[in-house]
Amino acid sequence: MDDATAPTSDDTPIPFVTVTNWSRAAALCGFNIAPLLREVGIDTDQLDPEASVISVQAMRVLMDRCVESTRQHAPHQHFPIVLGDTFAFDYLSDLETFITTSPTLREAMPALHWLRPLLNPFIRWDLQEHGDRARLHMDFHHAEAYPVTTWAFAESIFVTLCKFTRQMVGAPLWQGELTLRHPPEVGSEHLAAAVGLPVRFNQPVNALWFDRALLDHPLRGALPSLHETAARRVAQQLAQKEPGGTTPAGDATSLSAQIDTLLRQQPTLLGQGLDTLASALGLHSRTLQRRLRDDDASHSSIVARVRHDLARQWLADPALSIEDISERLGFTDRRSFTQAFNKWQGQSPSDYRRQGNH
Repeated sequence: MDDATAPTSDDTPIPFVTVTNWSRAAALCGFNIAPLLREVGIDTDQLDPEASVISVQAMRVLMDRCVESTRQHAPHQHFPIVLGDTFAFDYLSDLETFITTSPTLREAMPALHWLRPLLNPFIRWDLQEHGDRARLHMDFHHAEAYPVTTWAFAESIFVTLCKFTRQMVGAPLWQGELTLRHPPEVGSEHLAAAVGLPVRFNQPVNALWFDRALLDHPLRGALPSLHETAARRVAQQLAQKEPGGTTPAGDATSLSAQIDTLLRQQPTLLGQGLDTLASALGLHSRTLQRRLRDDDASHSSIVARVRHDLARQWLADPALSIEDISERLGFTDRRSFTQAFNKWQGQSPSDYRRQGNH
């Protein structure tokens, strides 16, 4: 297998699987999107949501035209909000199943990374936790990614994110706020009502800030077995995106997603090191390290995340002893597990189980 990497370039096409969402949003805003699609070079007679692609430039022009058309035909509407609010996983049913059946928001987080190879290779997500607060940071990685060119996409994406989060949690994002890099545009004054949070513009980052406890809040739609099945199916889709059924050489995010899924399916790999994992993926260990490094990821960080998630899940089962959990997670002894869990959670596994935090 070739060790060379090929980072995502600015002319990488974007899968246009969301075209039906754009069409639906345009109709709600009082105009037909077909002429705009043809204007940016999309052949509407041959349009197939599961196979069509669109360039960064064409999508930006399309967004600009949709915003202009909405202001003309439905000035009381704001197209980014309508697009975000009407978004549905029309052609990504396994991904939707994975999200909506997640036991917690933390366990739904891999979906955000999977969105990159499935929906847009230029969007990056980063979850950071500090004390009792968490920040979900989103940014665009291409040459034309400036606040003035991406503002509408940022607003739309966060409207969608907040909509699905509210549906899953069944409660508002308490003590939260949304920060955006761009200045407010015409219609942006409606954004706070759409996301259900205070919004601050002209900020250093595009990010959703919220109570860290929300990440581990039990979700009412949790179906663990269906969640795991959906994860396996998404991993298979990611692998099939490259001819021959292998992971795209330059798509380290989809590789990260596959590693996350594989470790959850086969926890015995957690304690067996990078070489064993690389072998299970059909990669050379140097290739695995390089591809993860290109995406600012690492084997150790993925292992830690999966171990943390599985530890909380298994601590909820009184039939499992802490020694059993430690062994399942690949730790050499209970003491090592306790030290790691203290670092992740700020308390020992025994205290976590006793206080019923799961």
